[in-house]
Amino acid sequence: MSINAILDSISSFLEDREGDFVKLEDSGTAVGPGPLLFLFNLPPSIQIENVEYQNMVQDGAPKAFQQGVIIAHISRSNKEILDEPLSKALEKLVDEKGIDSISSSFEKDKSSVLYFSGFTNEEMMATYNIIGKELYKESGGSVTPACAKAVVNAMEKPLRQVLDEISGDHVEAMSSE
Repeated sequence: MSINAILDSISSFLEDREGDFVKLEDSGTAVGPGPLLFLFNLPPSIQIENVEYQNMVQDGAPKAFQQGVIIAHISRSNKEILDEPLSKALEKLVDEKGIDSISSSFEKDKSSVLYFSGFTNEEMMATYNIIGKELYKESGGSVTPACAKAVVNAMEKPLRQVLDEISGDHVEAMSSE
């Protein structure tokens, strides 16, 4: 599937779901603690070292990188953090300098998610474009991750619910081609 086809599919999906999402231009600047990038539900076959992620973040988000970006890998096995409200989960990830939980619990029916906290919209999108393309390439085209950013209206929801909503919406958007 070409990038243009993916973008057309997402655009059509968003038109059908108007009001369900916070538009980037409406979400202000950097929201949440960080800068933090966590990767959720990545297949264990993707073997990218954290230093490589840091290099990609440096290319896409030089201002955030200068502040010291924390990169975390989260899977369903991180039950304790998944049950926390988003605000507390993000604070915990920042305080603990991330967690590294690459596991074999990859769920094929769920989307992988790149979740940004403490990034500006511009740097988030630039970084997502770089990392998203690399994940797509590393997975042989089987992973097209969702991209999400911390927003105020989601801070009290459990992290698990936030990720399930993002993943479900992304899967629906990608299947509505």
